[in-house]
Amino acid sequence: MDRSPRDLGLFVCVLLTACVALGGCSSDPAVVSDPDLACDRDRTSLRAKDIVERVGGLTGEDYVVRFAQSTRLGVVALIDGDTSAAYKELSGDYDVALVAQIEGDSASVTGFEQVKHLVGTACD
Repeated sequence: MDRSPRDLGLFVCVLLTACVALGGCSSDPAVVSDPDLACDRDRTSLRAKDIVERVGGLTGEDYVVRFAQSTRLGVVALIDGDTSAAYKELSGDYDVALVAQIEGDSASVTGFEQVKHLVGTACD
Protein backbone atom coordinates (compact mmCIF):
# COMPACT_ATOMS: atom_id res chain seq x y z
CA MET A 1 0.00 0.00 0.00
CA ASP A 2 1.48 3.34 -1.06
CA ARG A 3 1.28 6.27 1.28
CA SER A 4 0.49 9.73 0.07
CA PRO A 5 3.00 12.59 0.09
CA ARG A 6 0.92 14.01 2.93
CA ASP A 7 1.65 10.87 5.01
CA LEU A 8 5.39 11.30 4.47
CA GLY A 9 5.09 14.96 5.45
CA LEU A 10 3.31 13.92 8.64
CA PHE A 11 6.05 11.35 9.33
CA VAL A 12 8.75 14.01 8.98
CA CYS A 13 6.75 16.41 11.16
CA VAL A 14 6.29 13.77 13.90
CA LEU A 15 9.97 12.83 13.72
CA LEU A 16 11.04 16.46 14.09
CA THR A 17 8.55 17.12 16.90
CA ALA A 18 9.76 14.08 18.83
CA CYS A 19 13.35 15.13 18.32
CA VAL A 20 12.71 18.63 19.63
CA ALA A 21 10.61 17.35 22.55
CA LEU A 22 13.43 15.06 23.64
CA GLY A 23 15.88 17.96 23.45
CA GLY A 24 18.35 15.97 21.39
CA CYS A 25 18.22 17.86 18.11
CA SER A 26 19.67 20.96 16.64
CA SER A 27 17.53 23.34 14.63
CA ASP A 28 18.57 21.42 11.49
CA PRO A 29 15.91 18.82 10.56
CA ALA A 30 16.89 15.14 10.82
CA VAL A 31 15.11 14.24 7.55
CA VAL A 32 14.42 16.40 4.50
CA SER A 33 12.50 15.18 1.45
CA ASP A 34 10.45 16.23 -1.53
CA PRO A 35 6.86 16.94 -0.38
CA ASP A 36 5.57 15.15 -3.51
CA LEU A 37 7.54 11.99 -2.80
CA ALA A 38 6.04 8.78 -4.23
CA CYS A 39 6.88 5.16 -3.43
CA ASP A 40 6.92 3.95 -7.03
CA ARG A 41 10.43 4.70 -8.29
CA ASP A 42 12.44 2.05 -10.14
CA ARG A 43 15.28 1.34 -7.74
CA THR A 44 17.13 -0.84 -10.26
CA SER A 45 17.35 1.69 -13.09
CA LEU A 46 20.72 2.70 -14.50
CA ARG A 47 19.88 6.32 -13.64
CA ALA A 48 19.34 5.45 -9.96
CA LYS A 49 22.58 3.48 -9.85
CA ASP A 50 24.41 6.39 -11.47
CA ILE A 51 23.06 8.81 -8.85
CA VAL A 52 24.20 6.51 -6.02
CA GLU A 53 27.69 6.34 -7.53
CA ARG A 54 27.85 10.10 -8.02
CA VAL A 55 26.71 11.09 -4.51
CA GLY A 56 28.30 8.32 -2.41
CA GLY A 57 31.10 9.95 -0.42
CA LEU A 58 30.36 13.40 -1.86
CA THR A 59 31.59 16.26 0.31
CA GLY A 60 29.64 19.50 0.26
CA GLU A 61 30.40 22.74 2.04
CA ASP A 62 28.45 21.76 5.20
CA TYR A 63 27.97 17.99 4.85
CA VAL A 64 29.43 14.64 3.79
CA VAL A 65 27.37 11.84 2.23
CA ARG A 66 28.17 8.71 4.28
CA PHE A 67 25.76 6.32 2.58
CA ALA A 68 23.45 6.36 -0.45
CA GLN A 69 20.97 3.74 -1.62
CA SER A 70 18.45 3.49 -4.43
CA THR A 71 14.94 2.73 -3.12
CA ARG A 72 11.32 2.83 -4.22
CA LEU A 73 11.31 6.45 -2.96
CA GLY A 74 14.27 7.26 -5.18
CA VAL A 75 17.82 7.70 -3.94
CA VAL A 76 18.14 8.17 -0.18
CA ALA A 77 21.33 9.81 1.13
CA LEU A 78 22.49 9.57 4.74
CA ILE A 79 24.79 12.40 5.69
CA ASP A 80 26.87 13.94 8.45
CA GLY A 81 26.28 17.68 8.64
CA ASP A 82 23.61 20.13 7.58
CA THR A 83 20.63 18.20 6.18
CA SER A 84 18.95 21.29 4.76
CA ALA A 85 22.05 22.33 2.81
CA ALA A 86 22.64 18.74 1.70
CA TYR A 87 19.05 18.31 0.51
CA LYS A 88 19.14 21.59 -1.41
CA GLU A 89 22.27 20.56 -3.32
CA LEU A 90 21.60 16.82 -3.64
CA SER A 91 17.99 17.15 -4.77
CA GLY A 92 18.74 19.99 -7.16
CA ASP A 93 21.96 18.72 -8.72
CA TYR A 94 21.55 14.94 -8.38
CA ASP A 95 17.79 14.27 -7.99
CA VAL A 96 18.16 12.69 -4.52
CA ALA A 97 14.69 12.10 -3.05
CA LEU A 98 15.41 12.08 0.69
CA VAL A 99 18.30 13.19 2.92
CA ALA A 100 18.68 12.15 6.56
CA GLN A 101 21.31 12.32 9.28
CA ILE A 102 23.19 9.02 9.52
CA GLU A 103 22.86 7.17 12.80
CA GLY A 104 25.56 5.03 14.40
CA ASP A 105 29.17 4.36 13.52
CA SER A 106 29.13 1.65 10.84
CA ALA A 107 27.76 3.12 7.62
CA SER A 108 27.54 -0.21 5.78
CA VAL A 109 25.28 -2.03 8.26
CA THR A 110 23.48 0.85 9.92
CA GLY A 111 22.98 2.62 6.59
CA PHE A 112 21.03 -0.25 5.06
CA GLU A 113 18.93 -0.64 8.23
CA GLN A 114 18.28 3.08 8.54
CA VAL A 115 17.26 3.45 4.88
CA LYS A 116 14.98 0.39 5.19
CA HIS A 117 13.31 2.00 8.22
CA LEU A 118 12.90 5.40 6.52
CA VAL A 119 11.41 3.84 3.38
CA GLY A 120 9.18 1.50 5.39
CA THR A 121 7.85 4.35 7.48
CA ALA A 122 7.16 6.48 4.43
CA CYS A 123 5.66 3.80 2.20
CA ASP A 124 4.14 0.97 4.23
